[in-house]
Amino acid sequence: MTPTNGQPVADPWPDSQPKCRLLSDAPAFRSLLEAATSGRLTLLADDEPAEREVVLVDCRHSTNMLALARQRFPARPVVGIVPRFEAARMVELIAHGADGVLALDDPPDSWREALHVVLGGGRWLGGPGLEISLEQKHASYDVAKGSHHSGDVTMRTKLFVKGRVGDKFAS
Repeated sequence: MTPTNGQPVADPWPDSQPKCRLLSDAPAFRSLLEAATSGRLTLLADDEPAEREVVLVDCRHSTNMLALARQRFPARPVVGIVPRFEAARMVELIAHGADGVLALDDPPDSWREALHVVLGGGRWLGGPGLEISLEQKHASYDVAKGSHHSGDVTMRTKLFVKGRVGDKFAS
């Protein structure tokens, strides 16, 4: 990973694969995710418990499954999966309660980063989401939090985002 200043940033999650629960009506959804992620995450079985997991929701055709995901997994972060990056579609998913959005054609390494950011309380929209505050002609940036995340963004996530956006990030 290389941030905006060109210096490589250490991976804050060196030996960790995100654990993911799937929510889809399509039997082939798991196969699509396995192909898209090249083993960079752990897909849980329906009955497999995990202390820290994200719910991947099939949003390739509609946003309807997001409400079901929020109902079945109210304390878990939810990420909508779409076929390809489309800004309007990503905004629509965020408006319907997704904490992040990933496209099936995103590079496999970005899946791992995205899911760790979401698990750490941040948002992901093609990259880590930022909140911008403009006060007295000074802009400050911070990690955008998922709307259903009640706690603070983790330090690992803050360090990762700072490495990605460089000197714009608020200390």
